[in-house]
Amino acid sequence: MIRLPAVLLLALLVLLGQGGQAWATPDDAESEDTGLPLLRKSAQAGRLQSYSGTLFSTSGKVVRVSNSSGGMSVDRRAVDPATLEGGLLAPSEGMLRTLAANFQVLVGGGATACGRSARLVEALRSDGRPAARFWIDDVSGLLLRREVLDGSGRVAGAEAFVDVDIAVARDLPPAAAGSAPAVDSDALARLRAGGWQFPNLLPGRLELFDAGEAEGFLKLGYSDGLSVVSVFVQRGRLDEERLKGWRSQRSDGHTIWVRESAGLELIWASGGHVYTVFADAPADVVEAAVAGLPHEAEPGFWARLGRGADRVLSWVNPFA
Repeated sequence: MIRLPAVLLLALLVLLGQGGQAWATPDDAESEDTGLPLLRKSAQAGRLQSYSGTLFSTSGKVVRVSNSSGGMSVDRRAVDPATLEGGLLAPSEGMLRTLAANFQVLVGGGATACGRSARLVEALRSDGRPAARFWIDDVSGLLLRREVLDGSGRVAGAEAFVDVDIAVARDLPPAAAGSAPAVDSDALARLRAGGWQFPNLLPGRLELFDAGEAEGFLKLGYSDGLSVVSVFVQRGRLDEERLKGWRSQRSDGHTIWVRESAGLELIWASGGHVYTVFADAPADVVEAAVAGLPHEAEPGFWARLGRGADRVLSWVNPFA
């Protein structure tokens, strides 16, 4: 992980906190998702353009990222590559469709990011308040900066290139909208036939976009198009001795264990299952999502889980 001087980090934090001053407000008469084609092009550029740079996030991570014909390269010790490949730099078509379903996506005015000319795209809530802002490079289409705002309008999370070197921009084919469903219905039916129960929607307009089973775990991915909440479920009981470095919270008669790292991690037991949540989302979104999952107190709550909570904690890639 790269460490920047304190003065530069402070300047970046001030920059990320001043997102409201660098763009024109979208025309109130707009009713179409005019910004969606730009985001779709940006996702394509994140996968196909060649570039390298230093990425900073408000989680405190500063990492080197590069992309070439051989694929994306990133310091895996510092950040989950899938967060970049599926989220910031190259969101999936399913996430873009969910974004359009939950927010109005409009093109704003011209702006600058990382010293480059950019176009601003805003995702607006139903009341017109911004939920996210995206700075897209005019030349390459690469996403240079992103902010996600909570329900109070505060920046809940942001990522931005501190420096970036973009090779000669490729002429990309038109990025067409996909038509495939977010999750294969037959795959969901097989999981449920195997005894797994899970919702297709969570509070906060989080839609299921990924579901699978591996090594005895059920893996679920939910998104509102801006944030990702990953849920892992294992049959068994939780062992609190494996949760060093976590803090416990009591709520309505049950206990949830919480740990903050690059994102928010929560783990609890309910109904003979252990639930682990990894969230790259504002606190209000996480709270709503967790409330929509099963919670119940049970005898022997802290009985030892044979294979241990450490196995699920090592399997955190929500897009694998």
